[in-house]
Amino acid sequence: MTYKTALIFLLTITVIQSQLFAQSTVKDNLIGNWMGSVKMGEDSPRLVFEIVKDINNSLKGTVGSPDKGIKGIPVNNILTAGDSVIFEINAASAIFKGLLSVDKKSISGIWQEEDSKQLITLKSVAAEEIEVSKPNKNIKYNLQFSNEYFNFYLEDKDTSVITNLAKTLNANYVQLTTIMKAKFSEKIDVIIYPDINSFHKAINLESAPDWVVGAAGKNELKMVSPINPGTVHNYESLMKAIVHELCHTVVIDMREQGRVGLPKWLDEGFAFYYAKQLTEKDKEMSFANLTKTNVPTWDTLDKAGTLEFGNINGYVFSASIVEFLVNKYGYESIRKLILNPSDFVNIFGMTQTKLENGWMNKLIKAK
Repeated sequence: MTYKTALIFLLTITVIQSQLFAQSTVKDNLIGNWMGSVKMGEDSPRLVFEIVKDINNSLKGTVGSPDKGIKGIPVNNILTAGDSVIFEINAASAIFKGLLSVDKKSISGIWQEEDSKQLITLKSVAAEEIEVSKPNKNIKYNLQFSNEYFNFYLEDKDTSVITNLAKTLNANYVQLTTIMKAKFSEKIDVIIYPDINSFHKAINLESAPDWVVGAAGKNELKMVSPINPGTVHNYESLMKAIVHELCHTVVIDMREQGRVGLPKWLDEGFAFYYAKQLTEKDKEMSFANLTKTNVPTWDTLDKAGTLEFGNINGYVFSASIVEFLVNKYGYESIRKLILNPSDFVNIFGMTQTKLENGWMNKLIKAK
């Protein structure tokens, strides 16, 4: 080997080593807790990533929101290139792409969850900082009534709905928490919006259709006032809608990861079925000309976006799945499946595919 060749060889090794060292440094700098806030309508819940190294010296992590009572959602991929960082979260259909700051104390970038994108900054924090900095809830309406289980926030002109709302929610609270073996540590806030526009603005879906009338969070229910329901719903259907959202709140309280990672057909189907929103008329209209080629699969229902789900009659089909399971196996099977969404064999004694085929065959024969 000539002197020139040896020098080139040494320089090449040095460059490779420096690149590897830089990558290692970036990885080392990512270890720890990273916290930022995301805008969700009127709320700005914190997002917390916990990044560690596994036995193979590879990065792995979880993400959650302490303000929403959610934790432990797996970060499926952590990618680095120079100071660029990517966190991929499959269960939430979310991704964060950011740039590590020069002082290695923050990561600024874009948080994308389904079709929504926003700029956020994650800051390196100690574990104890995560618990002590919980923000106060930003509720713009007055507390009009409170009982054993709920706090009701709404405008003065809508207070006539409180009696019926409280009666409906109280009865279903007792039944749902019994069925799901759930127990709340604090009261649930019920926030009633005076009209469709103010509700859609509050949930950051200003272009949503009028059938979107309710939302749920950790110990929180949001809904349009039943006396001003918009063009799709009426007073009676809004009373069912609040029960639907109560189901979601119970599920969020039951599961460490909230609704993340729960199949959409199970999440929405359970709520729609329990709230008695699945009517015989819905079945007749949705199941009139079914064949195996036009029945949506469970995977199709699970992957559909919010508006697409409604457009393909996802609520009706999903509720029919839950109805099939409840009639055959009881509510306890639904509770177990909500807690362990992939454990079909232990819960039902068969694979998901076989169970899905049984539902589909029954649906087609019954049309």
